[in-house]
Amino acid sequence: MIRSISNMKIYLASLLIACFQVMLASSSYSSFTINHLQGLSNSAVLSILQDNQGLMWFGTYDGLNCYDGRTIDVFRTDFSKGRTLDNNIISRIQIASDDKLWVQSYSGVNLFSTDSLSVIDNYVFPDEEVIVFSNRKGDSWIVGKRNLYYYNTYHRCFVKAGAMNLNLENLQQSAYVDGQGGLHIVPVNDTKMIHFSLSSFSADSLQTSLDVTSSPLHSKVIKKTFIQSGVICFIDEADDLYLYDVSKKSKVYIRNIGELYRKYGNFMNVFPFYDDILITLHTGGILRLMASQQYTEDLIRVDLRIFSAYTDNQQGILWMGTDGAGVVKFTKRDALVTNLMLNRMSSSVSGQVRGIMTDRYGTLWVGTKGDGLIRIPDYQKEIDLKTLSVYSPKGKWALTDYVRGPNFYPVFMLKKKAQGDDFWIGMSDSLLYYYSYQSDKLIRVGGSIRYPAEIHGLYEENDSVLWVVTLGSGLIKVVLDKSHEIPEIKRFRRFRCFAEQKELVEYSSLWVQGDSILWLGSRGQGLVRFDIRKYEYQVYSLRTMLGKAVDDVLCLCEYDNNHFFVGTTAGLVSVEINGRNIVPSYIGREQGLVNEMVHGIVKDDAGILWMGTNKGMIKYDPVSGGSYTYYYSKGIEIGEFSDDSYYRSPYNGDLFLGGVDGLLYMNDSQSSIPEYYPELILRKLIIDREEVNLNRFYSADRKQILLSEEQNTFSLQFVALDYLNSDIEYAYILEGYDEKWSLFSKENEAMFKNVPPGEYLLRIRYKKDVLDTVYKEYSVAIKIAPFWYHTIWAYLTLVLLIILCLAGYIYKLHRKGFFERLARAWAVSKELGEIQQENLLVKASALGNWVAFFPYCNQPEQITFIQRIIEIIEENLDKEELGPTFLAERMHISPRQFSRKFKDLSGITPSDFIKKYRMEKAAQLLLETDMSIQEVIESIGISSRPYFYKEFADKYGTTPKNYRAHHKAGTLTESES
Repeated sequence: MIRSISNMKIYLASLLIACFQVMLASSSYSSFTINHLQGLSNSAVLSILQDNQGLMWFGTYDGLNCYDGRTIDVFRTDFSKGRTLDNNIISRIQIASDDKLWVQSYSGVNLFSTDSLSVIDNYVFPDEEVIVFSNRKGDSWIVGKRNLYYYNTYHRCFVKAGAMNLNLENLQQSAYVDGQGGLHIVPVNDTKMIHFSLSSFSADSLQTSLDVTSSPLHSKVIKKTFIQSGVICFIDEADDLYLYDVSKKSKVYIRNIGELYRKYGNFMNVFPFYDDILITLHTGGILRLMASQQYTEDLIRVDLRIFSAYTDNQQGILWMGTDGAGVVKFTKRDALVTNLMLNRMSSSVSGQVRGIMTDRYGTLWVGTKGDGLIRIPDYQKEIDLKTLSVYSPKGKWALTDYVRGPNFYPVFMLKKKAQGDDFWIGMSDSLLYYYSYQSDKLIRVGGSIRYPAEIHGLYEENDSVLWVVTLGSGLIKVVLDKSHEIPEIKRFRRFRCFAEQKELVEYSSLWVQGDSILWLGSRGQGLVRFDIRKYEYQVYSLRTMLGKAVDDVLCLCEYDNNHFFVGTTAGLVSVEINGRNIVPSYIGREQGLVNEMVHGIVKDDAGILWMGTNKGMIKYDPVSGGSYTYYYSKGIEIGEFSDDSYYRSPYNGDLFLGGVDGLLYMNDSQSSIPEYYPELILRKLIIDREEVNLNRFYSADRKQILLSEEQNTFSLQFVALDYLNSDIEYAYILEGYDEKWSLFSKENEAMFKNVPPGEYLLRIRYKKDVLDTVYKEYSVAIKIAPFWYHTIWAYLTLVLLIILCLAGYIYKLHRKGFFERLARAWAVSKELGEIQQENLLVKASALGNWVAFFPYCNQPEQITFIQRIIEIIEENLDKEELGPTFLAERMHISPRQFSRKFKDLSGITPSDFIKKYRMEKAAQLLLETDMSIQEVIESIGISSRPYFYKEFADKYGTTPKNYRAHHKAGTLTESES
């Protein structure tokens, strides 16, 4: 029983290695699956086509699908419409014209408009198996088992061209249409190719002639033919496989495939892809005949059974429709990066990548968080799993035999020694290790630093002094005793640094400036500058200096001697050094950095920074300030990156970034690969949150989108048809409405609200790289027509109507004598005004300086009444009994009636007026006479000197003496003697 279990383990291990080898062997291709998660209507895909716009069309067992790289639109049979797909099982799709497709189902052939997104016509060929063929112009043929048809654009129907007397085993793979509309068929069990050509596809069918010729294709009888995009792959009676390029008229022998027939069974399709020949098998899987290895076969993707295939030569994509797995998109491994995924090396490795290092032998060393140290020899070549090893303090294992036990061996740091090839290893205990090439194992340095710590950085001051940066115990200086075969820790010293009375003990990273300054990245307290010569330190709180929460530092990257970058949990910080001072600047979401948690940074030769973040890899240009994010695009298979795992090889310049499930690397040639920039197209128009058919709003020349004022809240969706890179960033501006361009973002929809009527120009641009300075741009005019009552003609008509109405109303008033009455009233008003003006002059003359006290006195009799009162007051001012009763008696009316009438004309009582009169008279006498103050008092009829002083001060703000002195000498004394 034990032996059988052991044999089973050996068998499973062998099977696992074989599976990994198959995966690695096919690693020259990347694949991506499109299925129901992206909106595909059915996972069985029978046909694929790319139209002249660049959109991908998938025919499935349940409807027609249109894919633009981001979204999928599905079209199914809908008998409520006048015309519809006659069946949901779509077996073939071909070009009918620039804006139409042939959609063949199991029931017939449908003419589908890509403008109206609807079926225009249906064609049925009863009792005959037929296949539709066409070229990119839409010159179309239908090949049947018995008859041949062509599409006549004059009659808008298929016309029978003649009978078919050819042996056609597989109609779909036996013919193609060239650029001039000629149909070429390779019959089975024949040696020649038959050519059909028409005089015209657009003339009356009675004036159209068919010409049939043949030409030799092969010296032996052809058994099977597979035609795609003008390339014919055929197998002759000797089981020899050939490739014939129609455009170049060249035939190339590939190899004999008799053995492959016997080993793998029938072929469904054969076609070239890059330099290889791919064969899809009836039983499932793809045979790859590798040109680089004399067309040796390699069985890949045995999990797929292929129904259909389409090659996009512009982007180098092979689209495959499968039986149950949706659409699988194959392309050559994107050359931006090379991925090394840990789970492909061993299912037992589960720790994330932390430390990374290469040596001069081309070996890649990978530190993991828990699985120790992994050794990958010749990492730039095809990886052989049998050569991979795992190291820990317990020993060394072949990776294929490795099983993680109860022990946990995290490796955070790898640092080559200053002398020799050996390198230091930072782990999580208080011990220090290094790898010895001579012993091929991890060696523990004698002694211990006695502080619990994770070692994240190390600097060799000389061959016996180390500065160790730890997470948990801060900065430690270690002096080694190298007199023994294995070095021992002679002594150590822990340096304590403080910020705001808090000790800094958690350092994540280290950068050495010169040979004496250590820059330490602190978890939570910013940066520390430590001088190892003077033992002096200085703490810099980036949060205090920038006002951002950027004191939690994860990584440091040198840019030049006095400039470095800091990766934090909340963004990137650029730090320029000026002596002991620093000048930091923040780069975050506001500056276009989409993902702000920066785990690692490496700089390439062009000065570009490559950053591993919590969500993708970012390319950042410090000069322009632009950034670009790669998230599972450009062949990158790592989405989340990890701390400590950033490295640049000093030997070849390769850049490394590690993540939670593997690592990637690239070199300068990879990072500068030219991009493919497809055209931008408009995809959808949404008006008031309701999607409408965009094509119905185009002008006749399709250069303008026409909307009405009630449709002035709208949005337009657009896309660049790039099927390899979905991380495209867009910006737009509606000229005439927007003041500036929108920020670049991955949002592919421009939204506008309440746009006034007028003519505008929508400009859209996109970029695929931080270094893009010349953008691919698309523009379309948009015209918003006003409501009829907002047009210039409506305004002119309204003004004219108002003028006419006013003219009519004025005429009516004239007929009724309104203007004559108005003229008479104006004359009367003018006469009254003259009289009133005359009365005012009379009033001013009669009342003199007292005119302002009687605002309601306007009539001649009133003026006479007040004038008489003033005369009486003036004549009797020195009498103490002067008052309302005295005045009433002299005016011969009752005191009550006198007081009421006086107040009506002046607004004040007679007593108040007499008091004002006396004070005014006193002030006059003080200025115009030499009378003493007492004489003045007696002359105005006041017997009490204090009373006079009080009333005078209330009115003039000073004493009588000061008043006289001020107005006579021009100065006012401080006090009265």
